[in-house]
Amino acid sequence: MSVFKNIILLTLLFISCNNNALVKSASENKLIDSLFISTPENAVKLTQFTSDFILKNKIDEWPDFILFKESMEDLSKLNPKGVIIFLSELYKITKQLLQSPFPKTFDGLPVYSRIKVVQTQIIKCHFYASNNQSQKLNNSLDELYLEYNILLSRMVSFVEEREIPLDSFGNNKLIYQVSKTYPAFSKK
Repeated sequence: MSVFKNIILLTLLFISCNNNALVKSASENKLIDSLFISTPENAVKLTQFTSDFILKNKIDEWPDFILFKESMEDLSKLNPKGVIIFLSELYKITKQLLQSPFPKTFDGLPVYSRIKVVQTQIIKCHFYASNNQSQKLNNSLDELYLEYNILLSRMVSFVEEREIPLDSFGNNKLIYQVSKTYPAFSKK
């Protein structure tokens, strides 16, 4: 009789362990699919350069920036299931942009630092997406699009600032400094 009881107990134990494994895997799948992304209001109104500005400043000849811009615009039309992979790729594209040489028109610390701010927001979004924090991800995506819009606006204002004559004597020679290599207050 005790052998029969042991067999029944082992069978019950085995069945209960299998049920727990099924419940855990079902809840893990639910966590992966539970990421919900709403369309942030800043994604709807992304800033665009005018065609004159693109031609005048030769942005179409800056392939790293074009790839970055297209990736940001694609992110605004995103399917939530691929958000983590897409943010990882966007981070790599941004890193490549920061390491590439900037055109003379945009080579300045204001543009470089605004791109770094966008890159920081990408890292933040990736963190929230990988931890399934939908509400914080939505807020971070909204901030990312806002920072992207600020970057494009800063690029326009940066070009306009460089067109202002620096002296009143009419020399009108613009001084370009490679601020990524030698910041303004460096000891070099």
